[in-house]
Formats: sequence, structure tokens, C-alpha cells
Amino acid sequence: MAGATVRRTVRVGGYTLALQEAGPPDGEPIVLLHGLASDSDTWDKAVAPLAAHGLRVLAIDLLGHGRSDKPRAGYTLDDFAAQLDELFEVLGLRSATLCGHSLGGAIAVHFAYHHPERVRRLVLVSAGGLGREVHPVLRAAALPVAPRVLGWAMRPRMQSVYRNPRLHRLLHLTPDNLVNLARAGRALGDEAGRSAFFAALRAVIQPSGQRGSFLEMRYLAEQVPTLVVWSEGDGVIPVAHAHATREYLPACTLVVFPGGGHEPHRRHAQAFADAVSRFVDATMRLDM
Repeated sequence: MAGATVRRTVRVGGYTLALQEAGPPDGEPIVLLHGLASDSDTWDKAVAPLAAHGLRVLAIDLLGHGRSDKPRAGYTLDDFAAQLDELFEVLGLRSATLCGHSLGGAIAVHFAYHHPERVRRLVLVSAGGLGREVHPVLRAAALPVAPRVLGWAMRPRMQSVYRNPRLHRLLHLTPDNLVNLARAGRALGDEAGRSAFFAALRAVIQPSGQRGSFLEMRYLAEQVPTLVVWSEGDGVIPVAHAHATREYLPACTLVVFPGGGHEPHRRHAQAFADAVSRFVDATMRLDM
């Protein structure tokens, strides 16, 4: 298993969750949580570099996403935390490094707050829940009319338009843009996926912005070593949230990569894996 990524499924809370696993089975475990309209493939470029550092990498498809089941309910932060706690039991993990991107970051902090004994350290990547500001499209998605609009936009005829290479060239879409759009298309392409998306989104975002802030949980960062990773030009959740977190929680470590994008773990995959590995090694030495 150390040399390849293996996909498998497990049963958690009566549902099937899909995951990808790589790295040595006896390595330091790191659990990767993706964001909205996404799945574990968001970590595709980072899994191998993380595993090469000797980490046991477990990238999860959250309930309602990717290859995992998509029930009608179960998408609040409390729900995700309960599912994650049971997943740890199923995987035989007493504790692990928890790494969350965007929505996954909010889930990671919420889980660490309620289950600090499970979390050795936190890695928050362009994380939700650290401030109110968020892209206007996500705020608009919290409006009551949004499901009907998205349902219309995802009709088969419209999806064929989105796949047109001439449109891609006209919009100057990069290969990474196309990968992300394809992943979002898989997530939102059927009614079950769209229902899960809106349920998860509305649990953390309202038309005025993100709901609440985890910055008040100062004592969590004092107990759990925390690495914050962002892109300087993130257009979805502003990098100002990262700097505010570093200012409010001086014990945390901050890494800001140059350029734009909401997925620094993909755009700077090797540097991201190196930073995570250094952070894990440094905090392990502190525990010795």
C-alpha cells in the first residue's frame, strides 16, 4: 500500500463512505477532508508527496459527496463530526492529524473542539469558519431560489455546452480549471448530489456570509498544534482570514503561497506536502 493509492469503502452510521489511502500503514496518520461540491480527488496531487514523507494518508469522500452515499440529511457540522468520530473507530485510529480544505477545515475545527483527544494536530487549508466573508456565489447559493436555478443550469443540454472545448478556449480555462469544473459537475450533476450540496452549504453559509467564527476557540489552538495554509490571492475565502487567525492565535503556524486559487494543496502540491511534513515532524519532537 505504501507505493500506490488504494480506493475502498467503509460503513459508518449505516452509510457507505469512500476513501483513498496511501503511504505506509504504520506511518503517522493524516486524514484529509475536502470542501463543498468536491471529493477526495481534490487531494490528487498532494497524496503521493505526503505519502513519500512517510505519512499514512487517508482522503475521505464526505457523506453526500464523491463516491459516498447521499442521504437526504446528515450534513450539519455536528453530523459530520459524529460521522468522523465513528470513522476513526472503523479505521482503528485513536487519533490523527486532521487536514481540512474549505468546508473540510470548518469540519476539522468543529471535530477537534468536540473530540480533542482524536486530533494530534490541525492543518487548515483555505478553511471555512474563520471569518464571515466568502465568495458572493456561495452566498447566493444560500438563497431559497438557488436549487431551482442550479437544477436548470445542470440540465443535460446545458452540461453538453459546458463540455464544449471552444467555450473553454473562449474563457481561457486552464487544465486545472477544467479538472475542478469536472469535479463540481460530478458533485452537482444529479438531484441527490445537489440536495447534499445545499444542505451542507446552508449549515455553514447564509446570504450574509459564513455563519459564526471559530476564532473564539483560542484554547483549542493552545492545546492542538495548528498549521494554516492559504493562497495569497484566494478569491473564494480571502487570505485576510489566515492573517487574522495568525494574529488572534499566535501559537499557530502560517504558510501563504503566492498567486491565486482556492486549492493551494493542488497548485503547490509538493511545497504543501513539504510544509505539512515539517509541521508534523516539529510538533512530534515537541511531544517527545
